[in-house]
Amino acid sequence: MLIRINFLLGFGFLVLLLFYFGFTYLVIAPVVAFAPGWAGFVAGAAVLISVGLTVQILSMAMSGMAGISTYPDGPNAMAIGSHAAIVCGHGALGFAASNWFGGGSPPADLGLLLIVALYAGGVAMAVVEWRRRRAVVR
Repeated sequence: MLIRINFLLGFGFLVLLLFYFGFTYLVIAPVVAFAPGWAGFVAGAAVLISVGLTVQILSMAMSGMAGISTYPDGPNAMAIGSHAAIVCGHGALGFAASNWFGGGSPPADLGLLLIVALYAGGVAMAVVEWRRRRAVVR
């Protein structure tokens, strides 16, 4: 159960970070350039939309990928690597958040891209491993 929660948490953070980059560079930056007075409203709407869509995407992941990160015979090497990458992503995100909330500077985009890479790698390996198990069962 804990492994499944780890996967869903990592997948959720991955989706939220992708929404962050999408809204920051594709929506908010043009609004700030052309209508700076609307930037606060658009940023607030972007947060609400991101969280709402993330919840919907996670609910689809829970139903559509029902067997992912559940290992009846125990995890194999790819599953362990997948969850190690996700746990490293949690650690990096926790470090960035604690540094920021402790009075430091906000995390730089390059650091957030590293976290996205850890989560994306972990999620991708989990999906590949899950699909291999499904192919063997069929």
